[in-house]
Amino acid sequence: MDKGLVDIGLLLEPVDMEKYDFIRLDIKEKWVVLMRPDDSLAQKEYITAKDLSDLPLILPRRMSVRSELTSWFGDYFSELNVAFTSNLSTNGSVMVSNGLAYSLVIEGAVPFLDRSKVTYRPLFPELTATSVLAWKRGQPFSLAATKFIEHLKCFLSMDKE
Repeated sequence: MDKGLVDIGLLLEPVDMEKYDFIRLDIKEKWVVLMRPDDSLAQKEYITAKDLSDLPLILPRRMSVRSELTSWFGDYFSELNVAFTSNLSTNGSVMVSNGLAYSLVIEGAVPFLDRSKVTYRPLFPELTATSVLAWKRGQPFSLAATKFIEHLKCFLSMDKE
């Protein structure tokens, strides 16, 4: 959006919204851990910070999102073995499927992954995030983009009534 390549973006919070107008979505995304289906952690119902404390991890590259995870890990954060950072869950899943690390992603990214090569388990205690539909404040838009934003505002406000 900042480079003018797209008019509207779907952004995972936390994100700096200073230069954007936005609509916060009511959907809460759960954070999960990706692993190989044959991994011993795949037998567990959920994954704790202690479970991950000595394993190679792939964390999100964005510092604001990583800060949320840092808080979730609590005292275990200092013990973490962060092998990679990535903003694309598909890239992380390739590393997971090859046994290189465990990746922390939002559950909404999972349907796009090859479930024969990776599986996932939720974090406990549960960690969630929200998303926003955002567009650059003061930006002149095409008629189509303007009408789409108007439709989004109207449609999404109907859910709150």
